Amino acid sequence: MSNTTMQHTPMPVNKQMLINLVLMSGLAASGGWQLYQANSAVHFDEISVERINIVEKTGFNRMVLANSTRAPGIDKYGKEVFRSEEPRPGMIFYNDEGTENGGLIFRGEKHNGKVNHGLHMSFDRYNQDQTLMVQHIEQADYMISGLTVMDRSDKEIDFDPVKAYTAAMKAGDNATAEAIYAQLEQENQLGTYRAFYGTLNGDAKLQLHDSHGNKRIQMVVTEQGEAKLEFLDENGQVILRLPEGEKQ
Repeated sequence: MSNTTMQHTPMPVNKQMLINLVLMSGLAASGGWQLYQANSAVHFDEISVERINIVEKTGFNRMVLANSTRAPGIDKYGKEVFRSEEPRPGMIFYNDEGTENGGLIFRGEKHNGKVNHGLHMSFDRYNQDQTLMVQHIEQADYMISGLTVMDRSDKEIDFDPVKAYTAAMKAGDNATAEAIYAQLEQENQLGTYRAFYGTLNGDAKLQLHDSHGNKRIQMVVTEQGEAKLEFLDENGQVILRLPEGEKQ
């Protein structure tokens, strides 16, 4: 066999190795593209979802935006500790430790001709319940729009009695529910109203309460345009009213 012939004879090729090489190259390219996409900003003109979780590197939620059916329960240190049967569509906020610390909830409908509508934004004390609320609630014979400030205990919420109270109410065991409620009230776990500024059933009000929740000062302009300023004692009795002689 001449040298010329040898130079023009094709060498044998392992087809399986070639296929594997092509597949590996394709996978590497695909993985690289996915990695690039994961670390790049993505633009959407429109997106429809039932829930979005904003999370920290720790995996804890920072904010959850969800509809009624996908709304989260109450989380503490990143774990759910309580779930109400009432839907909570809206945004829920969480602190650095994955514990809920406020949110914006909104609902509204008319059922059998009766309006049940509400928007509620709140901010919580650390590992406690809401201390600052901005809300509008509208029902058949009740309407409130305003800012409410509350005091909360420095003791963390224990959700076991809350669960027991909910179960008792659901079972119709009013005696047990009332006993649990009284215990929570005694332990100052229900909060204390300190201030309200807004409208209530047509009257514009500014109310200030003492540390026990007793209303002590009230400024009112009624729906009919009557204005009054009242100072009250700890038992709720008016001790000074302006203008003098104004009816309660």
